[in-house]
Amino acid sequence: MASSISKTFDVLAQSRNSHAVNALILALDVENPEIREQAVFALLQQQSSRGLVEVIRRYPTHTAGIRKLLETHSNALDAAIRQCLLHGNRELQYCGLEFVRLTSDFKQISSIISLFENKRLVNHQPDLTSQTLRYLVGRLYEYFLNPSVDSVYSRAFLKNAKEIRRDNLNALVAATEHLQEFDRPEEIMESLLILGNVEDPAIRKVLWNSHEDIRRLVEQVLKQSKHIGVMQLICDFTEVNYPNAKALEAISTRDDPEFIAHLLRWLPEKTTDLQHSNFRQIDQVIWLRADRQDFSRIPQVLQVALIRLISLLNLDIASKKQAQKWMLQHGTPAAKEAAIDMLRNLDTAEVTEMVLESLDSEDPIQQAWATCQLRSQHVPDAMNLLINKIDSPVEEVREAARQELASFDVEYVLEHFEEFNSQVCPSVGKLLQKLNPRCIVDLSRAMSHPLRKRRIKAARCAHALKLHDQVVPALAALLEDSDDLVRRTSAEILATISNSAARQSLATLVNDENSRIREIVVKALQRPLTQEQPDLNQVEGTSET
Repeated sequence: MASSISKTFDVLAQSRNSHAVNALILALDVENPEIREQAVFALLQQQSSRGLVEVIRRYPTHTAGIRKLLETHSNALDAAIRQCLLHGNRELQYCGLEFVRLTSDFKQISSIISLFENKRLVNHQPDLTSQTLRYLVGRLYEYFLNPSVDSVYSRAFLKNAKEIRRDNLNALVAATEHLQEFDRPEEIMESLLILGNVEDPAIRKVLWNSHEDIRRLVEQVLKQSKHIGVMQLICDFTEVNYPNAKALEAISTRDDPEFIAHLLRWLPEKTTDLQHSNFRQIDQVIWLRADRQDFSRIPQVLQVALIRLISLLNLDIASKKQAQKWMLQHGTPAAKEAAIDMLRNLDTAEVTEMVLESLDSEDPIQQAWATCQLRSQHVPDAMNLLINKIDSPVEEVREAARQELASFDVEYVLEHFEEFNSQVCPSVGKLLQKLNPRCIVDLSRAMSHPLRKRRIKAARCAHALKLHDQVVPALAALLEDSDDLVRRTSAEILATISNSAARQSLATLVNDENSRIREIVVKALQRPLTQEQPDLNQVEGTSET
């Protein structure tokens, strides 16, 4: 029986008799889904426009099998779909639009554009038509945005994609030539700006060579459209010679979150000379004005890009400084670094205040950042603050302090201690002991260096860092040095130490051949042990002359 039915449909599919089409149309409404499917297949073979229109009319009631069959033969339906869209009643137009949307039939974009003309939408499907146009244009844009083999529309599937895009751009630009006759002209213009790029003749025509009404509509879409294609077109104009003024104006005036986020995500880490030159033409961005700034709505991941954008623009100093201050107070560590580099003329006191505020923050990341800025920003009492952070209960802060102070070993301090403020030196000594428990051993070894200058420097360094009372044996060994200056330096330092070990060491020099050394020793031994010893800086300075 099934074989007989199949043969019957084969005959009907091949017949040129008009009654064959009538019979197949009647078969579309029978209860048996297999018969309906064979009727659809036969009508596809018949290529009868009237029969295929009836197939489309019944699209909402078709089985999944029939729909799949139609999708695989969508090219055969082109003329029938165009008939439904442009000349069908409300029902046919709805079915045609649904079919176009579900099959992503990009070739029908031109037909959909025609629907906006001459008030055709008034009694039909205005909203569904707009939605379908937006959907198709969006999907076609996505194809060129990501033409990989994993994309929904891979190059293998849409082999003639460039031609389809070109044809649709031509249809859109042709519509702009008499846009006053169209319903919803902004839909047409937005579609054109989405599909076009900065080098397309269609884009250049509507931006530079169209009449004033069209240019006003272009400006409106550039400033209001939330579609990524339009927003990207604006960004792309910064990469060409002589960018369109309306595109740069859109960057200046748009303050919607969608555009701000897109601009910051797109902004290259390193701009070209041409981009730099184009951005410098923009001297005001409404949401970056000092009285309009609200960076709390900017995602943290985009904060560095925000600082990069501000650096590119020709903004007033007040707006730049306010943005920098906010970022130093509330930004991520990376954003803070970028903000510091943005304006070198920010008041030092302001930077110090912001670093100290972050140092007391409850946010571990903020604290760690501020810890790393103490020395580089020359914050007062940085050494003591760093030493305190070594014992922080927050692991990130402890690690930041240790990394910041990693260079502070005995060798470094020996080279630089004379440059330290005298009030900072004791903090450096404490720091050395915290970071390196062997620092006393290292200092003692430095006092036995073959070079006289090195021995003297090590002894004076130990005193400056208030570690001299822990290196008495090394200082005592210097009292036996053959050089008068070395012995004198050691004697002066030991004279400031009020303990029996230092006194016993000094006693060996009571009869030293150098009268100045004998004088230092005698004065030290005459003082009671409990008496506060003079600071080495108050003793007559050691001279090598």
